[in-house]
Amino acid sequence: MPHIITLNQESDTPARREYVGGMALTYLYDRSRDSQQAGGRGQDFIAFCATDSRLAFAVCDGVSQSFYGDLAARFLGEKLTAWLADLPFPADTEAFRAALSEQLGVWQPAAAELVAAHPIRADLPPMLRDALARKRENGSETMFIAALLDHTTGKFAACWMGDLRLRLFDAEGAELPLPDAVWETRQRWSSRLGAKNGDPQVLVQSLDGVARLTAYSDGFGSRADMLKRFTLESLNALADELISLPASDDLSLLDVARHSAPELLPPLETPAPQLIVGEPALRWQAVPAAEWYRVWIEGEGRAFTVDVPTAESPTFLLSAPQGSYQCAVQALASTHQPSPLSAPFRLEAPPATEADITRKAAPPSKPISIKKIATEQVMVPAISAAPSPAPHHSTPHTETFAWQLVTAVAFAISVGLAAVWYLVNLRV
Repeated sequence: MPHIITLNQESDTPARREYVGGMALTYLYDRSRDSQQAGGRGQDFIAFCATDSRLAFAVCDGVSQSFYGDLAARFLGEKLTAWLADLPFPADTEAFRAALSEQLGVWQPAAAELVAAHPIRADLPPMLRDALARKRENGSETMFIAALLDHTTGKFAACWMGDLRLRLFDAEGAELPLPDAVWETRQRWSSRLGAKNGDPQVLVQSLDGVARLTAYSDGFGSRADMLKRFTLESLNALADELISLPASDDLSLLDVARHSAPELLPPLETPAPQLIVGEPALRWQAVPAAEWYRVWIEGEGRAFTVDVPTAESPTFLLSAPQGSYQCAVQALASTHQPSPLSAPFRLEAPPATEADITRKAAPPSKPISIKKIATEQVMVPAISAAPSPAPHHSTPHTETFAWQLVTAVAFAISVGLAAVWYLVNLRV
């Protein structure tokens, strides 16, 4: 089973860059404004699997009108990436389409079981719980784009359903055409039906002249042209600006730059995790020069990862279906080779309780910020805060009297409204 690198749907991943097989991989994951404020999962999903000879990846956009679109996005993203990573390179477009269509049907029953078993939070209003129960009958849906780059054959194969985008650029930054590419919003993959509203779109093409491939979700909207050229800083600034908008959507991007891996510094130190007593969790001391950490997880038929931001004492809490999982930790940085994996630890994920499900409604993981960006350069001027006025100190007696006055007024208003309602609605 290949190990799939996955970005956590429950938090935001700033623009990062890592190198593998002579390629520079840049990725970003930001949940929508609503999801951040509610502490919910993002509907998008990113996964990739890279070796020295090939790269497989998937970017998925869960359909929010379906039953928890994040479920289908994660399920299909992992399946597509693992399948492409092991796939002998297809002979032609039709062979690729036939193999993909078969797999999309094969995966549907397992996804239907996942949806049927997914709990609905007990603290939701009854009307919302009923609406979700009705949505469950129609299943969870996602749009996707996935690709396999094979350096041995010098070709790549791509497939998609929906309105995500794949763009190709040459070494000078000029965009290359994608022959006969069609992006249909109504096309998607469903846990109930499999491929929906048509067959998947596929493409098999030479990598000659292709310097970069960029796959991204529709959350970038009209600002997608800024992805032709970017730095990590400008990409983060663009994401902050888009997420600050009231109608923001999830943002997912995976950019592959070929022949762009620099000479990296020696590997980082290996983290030394320890078990946290009473929790399916690990903690370790920070590794010098590490920019983030990756926890490799395998168990219950899955192999996936979770990235953990740097901190004085980084911590990982396993959030996975009930079962036994083997976990190891790795330190990473864009300037160093990754550390070796730590010693493995066995973590037992308990069954989810109603309290666990309710706790998903947590505060946002990061504040919403607004940054204005220019086309070529990020400009974030420093703004000095005006001095706060001296606080007015009220005496306890004044505070008590004011509270009693407010309470009395509120009570009087409620009694008056009740009397009016009685006279209008109940008077014979």
